[in-house]
Amino acid sequence: MSLADRIMPVAEFAEQHAAVIDAPRDAVWDAVTEFRFGDLRLAAPLFAARAAIGIVANGRRYRSPSPSMFVELAEYPGRERVLGLLGRWWRFGGADARADVRDLDAFSEFCEPGYGKAILVFRLEDAGSGRTRVVTQTRVVTTDAAAHRAMARYWALIRPGSGFIRHLMLRAVGRRARATAAAV
Repeated sequence: MSLADRIMPVAEFAEQHAAVIDAPRDAVWDAVTEFRFGDLRLAAPLFAARAAIGIVANGRRYRSPSPSMFVELAEYPGRERVLGLLGRWWRFGGADARADVRDLDAFSEFCEPGYGKAILVFRLEDAGSGRTRVVTQTRVVTTDAAAHRAMARYWALIRPGSGFIRHLMLRAVGRRARATAAAV
């Protein structure tokens, strides 16, 4: 059973994307652990649009994703990394990610009404001949019916952009892993 399945076995909203990278697992793992949202220059317009919606809707700018927003939930080095995020993303700046939940136990136990709990998963699999398959998964559950309805509307709106961002993430990981492998 994967770490992601242990943490969030059932998701209300989910997506998965994968890519095979021409680099060995250790180089890909390093690229996964060094990944930063700043590596996604092509996603900047999506983040800017979300920020603008936040200003119009709530008078408050939505912060672009950063490492400090995510909770390191679990890791099986070289195989799987699971990050968590709590928030009310559908409010577009009205309620950014919760920063007070900082470990797996607190994340798992969190049940305050009106929130979404998301995990971002990177899983590495051997693809033969020094290649590595990287799978990203996003899984979301909500803490009550009202949050579920809000997340369903939000998911319908952002799902295409979210998928695009996951593809950009895989490309960024691939670039970094190939560069690392070439330098060795």
